[in-house]
Amino acid sequence: MDEYRLGSILLEGGVVDEAGLERCLAIQALTGSSRPIGRILVEQGLLDEATLTRLLELQKTRLASQAALIPADDLASGSLLTAAKANGASEIVVSEGRPVRVRIGSSWQRLTDETLSGPEVWDFVRETMGFDVLEQLAENHFVSRPWELDGIGAGAAIAFRQFDGVAGRLTFGRTTVESLSDLGIPEAVGEAIDSGKGLVLCVGERGIGRSELLASLTKHAAQDPSQYVVVVDDEPVVCQEDGALVVQRQFGIDPETRADVLRSVVREDPDVMVIADVGSPETFELALRAAEGGRLVIAYLDAKNVVQALMRIFNFYPSYELPRIRVALAAVLRSVLVRHLLPNAEYTGTVSATELLVVQDPVREVLRSGGVEDINLLLRAEGGACGYPLDRSMLDLLGSGLVRMDDVFARAEEKAWLLERTRNLGVATDAAKLTEKN
Repeated sequence: MDEYRLGSILLEGGVVDEAGLERCLAIQALTGSSRPIGRILVEQGLLDEATLTRLLELQKTRLASQAALIPADDLASGSLLTAAKANGASEIVVSEGRPVRVRIGSSWQRLTDETLSGPEVWDFVRETMGFDVLEQLAENHFVSRPWELDGIGAGAAIAFRQFDGVAGRLTFGRTTVESLSDLGIPEAVGEAIDSGKGLVLCVGERGIGRSELLASLTKHAAQDPSQYVVVVDDEPVVCQEDGALVVQRQFGIDPETRADVLRSVVREDPDVMVIADVGSPETFELALRAAEGGRLVIAYLDAKNVVQALMRIFNFYPSYELPRIRVALAAVLRSVLVRHLLPNAEYTGTVSATELLVVQDPVREVLRSGGVEDINLLLRAEGGACGYPLDRSMLDLLGSGLVRMDDVFARAEEKAWLLERTRNLGVATDAAKLTEKN
């Protein structure tokens, strides 16, 4: 545990020398060890308040990482999943020849120091996915199915073969669903859903925050008891007791299977379709046609921002199809929501940063013309009638003290714009150092 003590961090970073630290430890001992060593270092002039704050945050991060570890002699599936859940993990990965890792917030941490052997991984996937999973894995190299263990949780599970052997990835489904406001989703997205028709496109980085966002949007869409809502996803959904009828269809793995599932769902004639992934030409085309048919379609696409998402959609189609797609998008697209998760200022959780495109007449004109790059100009226009860029959302988070400048600067599209507007916010940053770093 020495590497997690404040004194060790001070020596590691060269902040103080051993003589200075020993003197402060002696002073602490004379007071019965009741005074924090950091406070003594400040009083002795060896440390300033700002540096102490940063070092305490680093210590907290290291302690949180250490807290995730479990003993090497307790690697049963129940123990691993219980420990992952206790640490607030959203997913866990076990793999032959590697330590167990969990995703906590937006970062990956070790759950074990020791690597897992083949039999330990085999037992884990059998206990969580069924005892026939290895036989299926030998034939298909990839198996996907839901998992559930009493008292621990439920979610989606994938077992696959990789270079070193068998691996498994389990996600934790949510037992509760947060509202749009709790997730930091703008009211305009809720209003687009309330309209009951068209395409609401959700965008984000692969595997980060998708499930909780779609669950929240589904909950909002299901408030009307007259609606029939179909969710197409491999992640289990939490259905509320009252409100709309909500059912779930498993999506499948390959594009052909996913397209077949969506065709079947469209034949059921639901009022609302929630589609977890429209990242192939077939699935996006079916989602687009469903929206053209008068349904509300909430769909998720992996991309970094609004413009990248629209460019990816246009790239699904050959050039002779683009005029039709531009007109169709201009007619049915209601909004595009981009959501990123940033570490909070204390590095104990995450904060939502969003980019929003509200499809008004200027946006429709741009979509029809195909000049997608002009979307950025509309997003950055004063007044925000057509939405706002990610940089503006992150600037608001900085002004509220919810995130750190380093994390925001790394994601900013217009770094010079961001730096100029943070000068009067009191944000502690060295612009020259940040620019050099990036």
